Amino acid sequence: MKMQFQEQLDHAWHSPAFSSLLANRRDLMFVAAFGVLHIGFSMAGITFWNCPIRAATGVPCPGCGLTRASLELLHGDVSASFQTHAFASVALATVFLMLLILILPESLREKWVTAIRNFETRSGSTAWIISFLFFYWAIRLSGILPFPTDF
Repeated sequence: MKMQFQEQLDHAWHSPAFSSLLANRRDLMFVAAFGVLHIGFSMAGITFWNCPIRAATGVPCPGCGLTRASLELLHGDVSASFQTHAFASVALATVFLMLLILILPESLREKWVTAIRNFETRSGSTAWIISFLFFYWAIRLSGILPFPTDF
């Protein structure tokens, strides 16, 4: 019984979630377009919503401040970006990688997706990144690393 749980946990930890998104061109196009439009509108000072989790519960979500931190990073203010949200570089790299995968010719795209899937399966990278994000969120909620006051 214990071994079966461990195998299930290991399987879940090493599941290729991100590369599965990259492999589905339609879904990838939707998610990448949303990311680009969200960043673009935010750069123009146009916002459509505040965090629904924070609005409903009063508690900032793990991604609260991520848009502003990404904008600060795009403007070259690395220090302010990191103070606002430590995962801005990860978010921007993810959007960039999605856009890159979208514009690659099909044969090259398949090679990249396969390489990313293999890496993700071997390392559990997506699970690690999500785990670190939630750990970072817990540290911010505890007050050790505060949330910015004006987000």
